[in-house]
Amino acid sequence: MSQNNIVGVSPTSNAPNSISALEALLADDTKVKVAVDGVLRGKYMSKEKFLSAASSDGFNFCSVIFGWDMHDTVYPKELLISNRANGYRDLIASIDLATYRRIPWENNVPFFLVSFLDPDTKEPICADPRGVLRQISIKALEKGWRCMAGCEYEVGASS
Repeated sequence: MSQNNIVGVSPTSNAPNSISALEALLADDTKVKVAVDGVLRGKYMSKEKFLSAASSDGFNFCSVIFGWDMHDTVYPKELLISNRANGYRDLIASIDLATYRRIPWENNVPFFLVSFLDPDTKEPICADPRGVLRQISIKALEKGWRCMAGCEYEVGASS
């Protein structure tokens, strides 16, 4: 089952902890949305494909996700993990069930975050921010430290 929440981070309330709980949670849904590129826009998947991916290592997703900007323009300097030479190979998108929420302004569609794994090693790829955060959280925990984060809201005044 795809479950890769970050160490020390509590799951979203009502997050499913098993495939049977996930199936019950999605009983009335036909599609699910997953966030793949660091911007809270996502990819719609059929519920059947989503449940299949959640029951395994995840689903394949093109590595170009790490080779373009938020406007889908490919970077001029290519990355080793995402380039024309390797055909923008697929990575494994691993669903984090602990990030479950619903999007009220999109007909209450279920929404989950994903992390990206190397398809050969099943290890987090170096360019995936959630993988980096997970590794740093583990290192901090091993040293007896507790990570904390906060949000700073900024409001701009218009004239």
